[in-house]
Amino acid sequence: MHDDESSDSSDEEDYQEESVAQSSIEVEVPTTQDTIKKQSVKKNAKKKEYRWRKKQFQPPSVDFIASDEEGTEDRCNWTPYMYFKQFVTDEMLQKTAEQTNLYSVQKEGKSINTTAKEIEQVLGMYMHMGLVQMSCVRAYWEMETKLPAVCDVMSRDRFLKLLTLIHFQDNFSVSDDAKKDKLWKLRPWLQKLREQFLCIPPEECHAVDEIMVPFKGKSHLRVYMPAKPHKWGFKMWGRAGQSGFLYDFDVCQGAEHQDREKSEVGVTGEVVLKMTSTLPAGKNHKVFADNYFTSVPLVQHLKEREIHYIGTIRMNRMPNCTMMDERELKKHGRGSMDFRVNQDNNIIVRWFDNKAVNLISSFVGIEPVGNVKRWVFKYKTHIMLPRPAIVEAYNKFMGGVDLLDMLSALYKFSFRSRRWYMYIWWHTVTVAVINAWNLYRRDKKMLDPKMKTMALRRFQALVGTSLTSAGKAKKFGRPLSCPEAAPSPPRKRSSCSVPLDVRRDAMDHFPTWETRQRCKHCTSNHFSHVYCEKCKVHLCLNKDRNCFRDYHKVK
Repeated sequence: MHDDESSDSSDEEDYQEESVAQSSIEVEVPTTQDTIKKQSVKKNAKKKEYRWRKKQFQPPSVDFIASDEEGTEDRCNWTPYMYFKQFVTDEMLQKTAEQTNLYSVQKEGKSINTTAKEIEQVLGMYMHMGLVQMSCVRAYWEMETKLPAVCDVMSRDRFLKLLTLIHFQDNFSVSDDAKKDKLWKLRPWLQKLREQFLCIPPEECHAVDEIMVPFKGKSHLRVYMPAKPHKWGFKMWGRAGQSGFLYDFDVCQGAEHQDREKSEVGVTGEVVLKMTSTLPAGKNHKVFADNYFTSVPLVQHLKEREIHYIGTIRMNRMPNCTMMDERELKKHGRGSMDFRVNQDNNIIVRWFDNKAVNLISSFVGIEPVGNVKRWVFKYKTHIMLPRPAIVEAYNKFMGGVDLLDMLSALYKFSFRSRRWYMYIWWHTVTVAVINAWNLYRRDKKMLDPKMKTMALRRFQALVGTSLTSAGKAKKFGRPLSCPEAAPSPPRKRSSCSVPLDVRRDAMDHFPTWETRQRCKHCTSNHFSHVYCEKCKVHLCLNKDRNCFRDYHKVK
């Protein structure tokens, strides 16, 4: 805040005060005390003084200038697989395969010989596992619980081996400066994925919030947030649209650059400025955030870039703003409100529902006042309360990141790994599927608003099937050690063992005529066309042998 005691009546300082009143940036003013005591070159920053008055708020013109949707018509015939490859490109998969082979040589002395197509298959199997979740990974290959969409693509040992060797960065070619980044092992993947997300034209309204990646293992980046559904995990910053599309993200790495000068907008305000730095200026985008990020200087910084802001704000971040306290509002009853407007035409509104909530905005005020239904426990009935427009706008557009968190938790399989950064990688793959689905819905809505779009469950299933099958030859047995080697003949798979209580229940064991295969009951090498529908095995049934009866006989 402005310090009256340190100001003189000189013309120079009068000019400085006048310039501070017209601009929201920090102005450095040399003081006599600092010169005498420390004799340093550093200067104190004179912050802007905000004056709040109860006057009429003048909402500015904030009509959104939409960007041209390039490529929408070109994507009219795209499949879900092609939408997914818009974000997870062939270059990213090829780079991952190369680093995985290099890491396998460094770790075990021989290459695992994987390819980009095989990495695609791993991702496709992961998506099918998320749709049909089981207690452990090995259950997808066990005879009693196997899932053909997973077990028929790759052998269990090969899949588990790839999980332990997937890598993204050469450990021996990274400099010491690059290793100061705590996510240097995953940085190439995160950087490429972020670039692909930013290629999509942004929506009008964006929400900046925290994203939690569940994790309870040992890591220096793990945080504890008791108010979140997943209390332990990695914290990410994200900017998402109203549809849940994630446009920008970054992983929180704790306190950074502690020796730098304190920012006017605070550490969390710098996060909002970083997340919105890629938004084009002059388009009248709207940003929403909660009281963890909001401050008055932050609103003014974004306003200078023609980015408008709404957010809840804490009491200690409203300097010189005197308003009715919660007790006074409670006397007026639920729905009462108070407001103040500063010299930059930013408004702070305090609205009382069950408790008082403070909101700040640069483009929406109290008007028009709407109504909201609330339940009164005392009278056992609903009542209508007045609700200012700023509260309605905040509730409508703030949930973009929360919607993304909900969608990412629906069909996500949790792998266990000793490498903590793999949890972040699997989460980014899930977010890529959700972004592909949101882009598909946006294109279909623009081409034909009446067309019904497919659900996320079906979209992910089609992406997983295409990743495991499209352009891939079916492999039998162990993977080839080199591409020039001839494929080995298929091995005979042991048939599933039918429980005795199912074989001998004497109910619905109907024989059918199927393709000729080996008899399940014969000790000799006999073949039969007769097939039991319930037990799903071939059995002899002719004038010489009646294995069908012997197999189902109750002893």
